[in-house]
Formats: sequence, structure tokens, C-alpha cells
Amino acid sequence: MVLGSGQLRVPLVYIDDVVDAVMAAIERGLVAGEVIQLVDDEQLTQSEVLGMAADQVPVTRVPRGAVFALGRLSEYPLGLLGRQSPVSAYRLHSALADARFESERAEPLLGWRPRVGVREGIQRVGTG
Repeated sequence: MVLGSGQLRVPLVYIDDVVDAVMAAIERGLVAGEVIQLVDDEQLTQSEVLGMAADQVPVTRVPRGAVFALGRLSEYPLGLLGRQSPVSAYRLHSALADARFESERAEPLLGWRPRVGVREGIQRVGTG
């Protein structure tokens, strides 16, 4: 299910590339609590990722306006019960925000760049 247009970028990294980064951290002896985000340089949209798996995954799209209307509606009955909605308008705005992710610390600290890449990884999983 895609909430909205499907144009949000998703921060993906293929598992083999994660293993490479973990091994590089071990080999370099990183122990000072460094925080390193691992994200493929090519950040695909939800629609692009689903398009690669379209023959395997049925896709249902819910328009952004409908998503927020349903989220807002869920707040009223749950509010009467003294509960917060897990799909409140605030949470939806946060979840559907167009954020950018980067691995700028991975190369200088680990010498890491994705070896396989997310496109190749998706193809491997699809044919695996």
C-alpha cells in the first residue's frame, strides 16, 4: 500500500553492503561510538522500488488527501477513549515528509561505498 503519490524517496541499502560496512568498522577498530548512516547513494522513490517488483507485488495507492482525512477522523473516537491515534495527522505529516538521507561519514571513516547497490540488490532478491 502506498500512501500518497509514491514519490517519497526511501533510504535503502542492500544487506551485502551493510555487511561490508560492518566488516570495515571491525577492521578499522572503530570503538568511539561513531554514528554512521548507511544509505545507498541512489535514493529511489516508493514507486520506483515497487515498479521493480511490480510483477510480484500488488500495489494499492491511497491519495494523500484521503490518508490525512482518515488520520484526522481516527483522532476523534480515540481521543474520547483517552488514546492517541497511531495515524494522527501529526504522525502522518512526519511519516510522509520528504526527507533526505546520506552516508557522508561512511567513506571517510570506513572507506565504504555501496558495492552492490540497491537496484542490483532488488534484482537479486527478485530472482533469488
